[in-house]
Amino acid sequence: MADTRSRSRSARRARSAADEEFEEAKKLADDAARQDRTVMVVGLNVKADERDVFEYFSSSAGKVRDVQIIRDARTGRSKGVAYVEFHNHEGSTRSLGLSGQTMKGTTIRVQSAQTDGGRQSTFASRATY
Repeated sequence: MADTRSRSRSARRARSAADEEFEEAKKLADDAARQDRTVMVVGLNVKADERDVFEYFSSSAGKVRDVQIIRDARTGRSKGVAYVEFHNHEGSTRSLGLSGQTMKGTTIRVQSAQTDGGRQSTFASRATY
């Protein structure tokens, strides 16, 4: 009887490990797809909020899923950078054409938000201020 319990426990552990590996692979695939649908917007007016960015890109590029404006941790003020995630890849592709357009009085740059080892590899990250 003890031998049967031992075998069933090890089978459950093996199933659990396989489930965890499957979930991890699924998460990595979802993250990659999300990255393909996301663009980085640089040069935002510091007074622009998430709603402004959402409405601008929804009307110009396609259905927006999420907007995240990067803010100073201490003051909460916008750093003029945002990430816009679209529902599909076509929206992110169309949004790249909006680079150089004016939003709330400032010229924005839109670029792909591809990562490079966990760090954003973009023009803005290399710029000196």
